[in-house]
Formats: sequence, C-alpha cells, structure tokens
Amino acid sequence: MTVKDLATLTPSGYPAVSLLMPTHKTPPDNQQDPIRLRNLLTETRRRLEADEGVPADVAAAVYDEIAEAAAHVDLRQVGEGLALFASPGQVHVRLLETPVHERVVVADTYEIRDVVADAARRHRYWALVLSEQPTRLWSGDGSTLVEVTSHGFPFTHEGPGGTQGLPRDYGQNPSAHRDERHRQFFRDIVTGLTQVDALDTRPVFVLGVERYLAFFSAEWTAAIAGTVPGNYDHAGPHDLHRILAPHLAAYQAFEQIAALEHLDVARGANRYAAGLPEVWQLACQGRGAHLLVEEDYHSPAWIHDDHLHPAEQQPTSAPAGTLVDDAVDDVVEQVARQGGDVTFVGDGSLATDGRIALILRY
Repeated sequence: MTVKDLATLTPSGYPAVSLLMPTHKTPPDNQQDPIRLRNLLTETRRRLEADEGVPADVAAAVYDEIAEAAAHVDLRQVGEGLALFASPGQVHVRLLETPVHERVVVADTYEIRDVVADAARRHRYWALVLSEQPTRLWSGDGSTLVEVTSHGFPFTHEGPGGTQGLPRDYGQNPSAHRDERHRQFFRDIVTGLTQVDALDTRPVFVLGVERYLAFFSAEWTAAIAGTVPGNYDHAGPHDLHRILAPHLAAYQAFEQIAALEHLDVARGANRYAAGLPEVWQLACQGRGAHLLVEEDYHSPAWIHDDHLHPAEQQPTSAPAGTLVDDAVDDVVEQVARQGGDVTFVGDGSLATDGRIALILRY
C-alpha cells in the first residue's frame, strides 16, 4: 500500500482496535518480543471486554481476529515495529521499519499515524530484470522485494530468435529478423510494465546486459530511475536489494533535492508554511500540497482547541488540552489523508524552517 492508501485505511465499525509494539531483529532483545505480544493481546481482550459499548459476541470476534493475525506473524522476520488493526470482520497487519511506542487503542478509527509515517520514510519501486529466460519484475518496498506474477510477468522469449531457432531458409539477413523478434519481445515487456505501473506508479530500476538495456530503452518512453548493467538472471531478492542499494540511495537523494527546490519556489511565491505549529494548523485545514520533514524530527505537543503548543507548555484554560506523542507524525497523516505528498529530507536541510515545512495548495 502507498502512503495515500494507508491514510484511507478505515475500520468496518466500532470497535477499531490498534495494537502497536516495537520489535527487534536480533537476540537477545527479540527474545522478549513474543512475551510482549502476548501481554498486549491480553490487554486487548481486557479492553474489549470492559467496554460497555461493545457486545460480548462482537468483543470476542474482534479479539479472535487480531489474535489469529498475531499468531501468523513470524517475529523472527520483522523490522523495528509491528502494527495490528482489527474491527468487526476486518484485520490488517503491518511490519514497520521504524520503531513505535507500545500501546493498545480501542477507538472509532485506527491509530495509523506511525504506519503512515513509516510508509513515507520507506521507498517503493519496481525492479525489472531483463532476460530472455525470463524477464522478471520485482515489487520493492524498502529492503523487501516480492516477484510480480501478473500482466504477463515473468516474460519468456519463446519465438524465433528466443527458445526457437531462426528458420534455416529465412532470407539473407537472419540477424535483422532476430533483432525484430527481440524488439517485439521487449515491446511486450513494456506493455506489461506500463499496465502494472498504471495501477501503482513508482520509480523503475532496470537491470540487464547492455544489449537488453538498449532494446528496453528504445521502447520505454517514461523516465528510468536507474540502470544496472550486467547479467542478473539468477539473482534473488536479497541479492537484488544489495545490488540496487546504492542506486536507491542516489535516487532518494535526487528526490530530496527536487523537493527542496520546489520548496524554494513556493517560498518565493509566499505559498508555504514553516514551523510545527503553523504547519500543523494548515495541514488540518487540508491546505497541504507537499510536506517536507527532516528524517529524525519528532516532537510531542499539546493540542488545545485549534492550536498546537510545545510539550512543556501545557494549556491551562478550558477545555483541557490533549498531549500527543508525536505531532510530526500527526501532520504526516493529515497531509496524506488530504492527498498531499510527503518527503523526508536529511537532518539540517530545514534548519531555517523549524525542521518542517509545507508547500500550500493555495
């Protein structure tokens, strides 16, 4: 799911249960994760059973949904966090690459700000490995790659010049015929990739020998995020991520530079906001077109009426304010829910803007 998809994640009804916990990749810390998860499930059951607004049968059904989903999570194959969401007849599991605060929330909506912020920090992409036997497409999400098996993928060149030899009596120029068959093969690949990318547009990274890269580039008219020459026919997902890592980093740096340039244009047009209180207020009004946030910027804050106050300045006037763990993640969620873009940039990039800036729609 994309950031915008996550921002529209809605429960089927009350109760909407959110279970979030930090996880660990290595021992000895990860040995406590199963215990922590069992304790949070116990807390979930207690909360549901104690809620007078939840019928007993609904409480039991929602608990069973989330408990069953938790039982299928392999805690040996996790990142930095785990999020489970359940409502009547519905359950969702998300493995996160950024830590979360441990908690169970029973409310009208899911507690998804950590998941949205995690998705915004991660980078989704397509990795196309060109080959005649076969061409494979991988869906990349951070360090995780999953092979695509739809829209014709994987493609195998089975015609003349591929698995079949050229006819012996074919004219005086068999190489020209072979090249035309190759061009048709790569046209088919481009058609399949175009269909996949139309459903979920992402940067495209292409790997293959120079000859195949040339055939593909001649047919693919959109931008290519990066090319990696070489034969990677037998590379698995872990190998592919290792190979692509420097290219992904370079592309992410390019995205950050482009976002900062767009911010400079908006600043010149006086169509931007800076600093957490102002950005938070305008994001809540739905005016955010593109949010820029420094990678490691987190800030608890008090929400009082329609204003945001620093954590050390608790409002004293009625009504009582609400303390949020991280108002930055709240802003990320708000902008994403309104269809805006979110880009995380290097620390120090927004020093003069209070570490967070918003390009406004109007």
